[in-house]
Amino acid sequence: MKVTFKNMIQAYQGKCDGLIYYYNPRLKRMLCRTYAKPRESTQNRRFATIAKNLRSLNPSEGFCNDLRVYADLYRRKNFDGPNIVTWYNAYLMMMYAMAGLYPQLDLEHITRADIEDGALPCRSVKRAVEARLLPMVKGYELLDAGF
Repeated sequence: MKVTFKNMIQAYQGKCDGLIYYYNPRLKRMLCRTYAKPRESTQNRRFATIAKNLRSLNPSEGFCNDLRVYADLYRRKNFDGPNIVTWYNAYLMMMYAMAGLYPQLDLEHITRADIEDGALPCRSVKRAVEARLLPMVKGYELLDAGF
């Protein structure tokens, strides 16, 4: 939901009355959502473990910049698909698509060496788009920085 303040303060963020307020600089909007306390489950623990492992892979700065450019190119096209706002959204989308493509690949235990040594398509944004892990956008050919 969009939030409207009489006196706009872009730095306002936090929880109040069961709602979470935050400013999204890419959308240039103040957003609000209800706070939903996550239930403890095995699936939530698995998702947290995967997220922690994917963060620990430390992709290169060039790779992250390529994902930022890809997210901008994707947003400009107004696809009907998923909303990719940040580079991390594109990164997660790519990694989960790769896990679906390679059933033997476990995102909980994937290492940087597996990515660099193997022939995995997530080594660059260009390869990921060509392998259909990410939707195709015009100009993806230039996004070839290594992982």
